Amino acid sequence: MDHARRRCNITLTLLLLAGFTFTSWFSFHMAHNSLSEGIIDETLPLTSHVISTDLQKQLQGPIYVAQSMAQNHFIHLWLKNGSANSEQLFAFLNKTKTLFKSKTSFLVDHSTQTYYHFDGQAHQLNFSSPESDWYKATIEESQRDYVLNVDASPQDNFSPIVYVNHKIIVNNALLGVTGVGIQLSDLQQLITHYQQQYKRKIYFADHQGRLIFYNQSKLPNHTLASEFASHHSEIISRPHYKFSINKQGVQRLINSRYIPDLGWHLMVEQTFTPETSLTDALFANLLLGGVITLCILAIAQLTFNQYQTRLESIALTDKLCNVLNRQAFEPQLQRHIQRAQNSRVPLSLLLLDIDHFKQVNDQYGHLVGDQVLKHFAKLCKSVARNNDILCRWGGEEFMILMPNSSIKHAEQLSERLRTALATCDCEVSITISIGVAQYQPQESEDDFIKRADDALYRAKRLGRDRSELAA
Repeated sequence: MDHARRRCNITLTLLLLAGFTFTSWFSFHMAHNSLSEGIIDETLPLTSHVISTDLQKQLQGPIYVAQSMAQNHFIHLWLKNGSANSEQLFAFLNKTKTLFKSKTSFLVDHSTQTYYHFDGQAHQLNFSSPESDWYKATIEESQRDYVLNVDASPQDNFSPIVYVNHKIIVNNALLGVTGVGIQLSDLQQLITHYQQQYKRKIYFADHQGRLIFYNQSKLPNHTLASEFASHHSEIISRPHYKFSINKQGVQRLINSRYIPDLGWHLMVEQTFTPETSLTDALFANLLLGGVITLCILAIAQLTFNQYQTRLESIALTDKLCNVLNRQAFEPQLQRHIQRAQNSRVPLSLLLLDIDHFKQVNDQYGHLVGDQVLKHFAKLCKSVARNNDILCRWGGEEFMILMPNSSIKHAEQLSERLRTALATCDCEVSITISIGVAQYQPQESEDDFIKRADDALYRAKRLGRDRSELAA
């Protein structure tokens, strides 16, 4: 998977750089025909493309987080179980918000139309209120499973916040909507940087026609109607629009580009004067644009990889015992079974179960029970070989997969584990029962596990605190 992802990243980088280089070269030759036409037709759209590409990259992280939340097994079970135990959901939402440093995280139960917020608040949605329009737009979206909406409220100094609303669909049934809100705090700094490098004015027009970042004030006190009265309707109605105006003797060339994910129009403006140097401007744009594109790609890929690594760790590791969970263990088991079939090398499996673990929980409490599980997992790691694969199979059951090991060596490991437990200085004394099996040629994965499971239950029937070999 890492190799495929790396190859995809390299391909994407080369395609973007090749596309940017080709477009810049093409615009350079076209601009010779008319300086004014060249700027408004090629240079300004290129700047818009680079900025919109950066915005799209910034949105990939929160979209990926919202998608992972919508596909989370815990969320599916929680909704199917009738939204029981809201504290577990609030803990999940708060953990997601903290882990990915989002502004907010939320979930809406479609069956009850209840909105759950990460801070522990819940309320009913009122579909007759405009405040619920975002939810209706999300569930009615047919082209994709998520919808983005942007809010630039006075409470946040008009700093843009992107909300990713992702539908939760299981077996073609809509269970709800979940997602996160991400504050793009560095957007204004990025705009300032572009303005300094390109010597152009860059700002946005929101869906209400307000101009964002139009001047030094954070307040949107300028509008399309007040600044570009004759072009107002064209800017709003078209995905791409270019025009020029003369104001106080200065010609202003302006390019507008609609960004669907944000619902905003990106405005790039350049003042045209006879002193403008065509060659210098284009070569500077080519050089700076290439460098900025490389930086954007590097930051975007780094961000994506960080999200991927965090999510893989959450998905594949048992949080309590810090060992592989069942989901991560099964592909390892399949790979080693295939290797055993092809290479005829021995492969053994230990299925371990803590005896009378329910009594430990009942007598000492679940916190002590958790400590027992953690201690047992740590003990297994210390006794097993470095290439043995330890997994928490479920509850108090663990598995140890032993590549290149016969059943004799596996039995020896099981006895070392029992001895280590018997001699350790533990707060709670426990014993284990173990089923030991060696893989047989052409045996299926399920049959391999079943033989180890049968041996485990035979050990329990014979008095526990022992290991039994599979037939």
